[in-house]
Amino acid sequence: MGLFTKKKKDEPKEPAAQVKPVQVQDKGDDDTESDKAVPKKKSLFKKLIILLLIPGILGGGGFFAYTKFFSGSGTKDSRVYLPVTLSHVTLPQEMLAFCFARMPELYDALVAYDGEMDLFEAEIARIDAVGTKYPDQERIADGQKKVWDKEMQSLKKSFEKLEKPIKETFVLFQVNPTAGQEKIDQTAEEMLRTAKEALGKAQEQTAPLKKAMPKAPEGLVKGTLYKIKKMFL
Repeated sequence: MGLFTKKKKDEPKEPAAQVKPVQVQDKGDDDTESDKAVPKKKSLFKKLIILLLIPGILGGGGFFAYTKFFSGSGTKDSRVYLPVTLSHVTLPQEMLAFCFARMPELYDALVAYDGEMDLFEAEIARIDAVGTKYPDQERIADGQKKVWDKEMQSLKKSFEKLEKPIKETFVLFQVNPTAGQEKIDQTAEEMLRTAKEALGKAQEQTAPLKKAMPKAPEGLVKGTLYKIKKMFL
């Protein structure tokens, strides 16, 4: 009995410090899990941004491809079509963009036509105002209005006839670019000749009005339109 007790007393006691490594290890595990959570959140955030950007990139790429290759709004000299409103031209923007790229001179003629029509309408309105102000001389005003209206209607009919082949060429080009380009090569020159002849007659009538035209407007779009109109006016 005494030997048993002595042997038990001689056994080394388990140091209490051994508990600490376990506690330190547990703490380290918690920190590791916390550190892993941050990169995961960042990764999810990056994925979200990428998912949001993809539709924009695809949409932008699709628009570029359409304007550059399908509609042809990008020209060989790197000019880019800027959508504008031509009050007297009924062609939609995609057809104007097509005309700008594939038949640039004809597009310039359309812009010039729109400017001429504005001049005709403004002059007819001015004459009409004079006739209203002096009703006893209305006969003189009416006579001048008929002269201007006759020339304006002639110009309008000429360009309305041009819109039909432009539409046909545009659609053909969308269906078959090769056949569409062949049609452009065959008809563009004739359409341009018709446009220039109509503009030439109108310009003889509006020539006196050109001297009173305002200076070139500021801004890229307005300034460009003004310069194009001046080429034909």
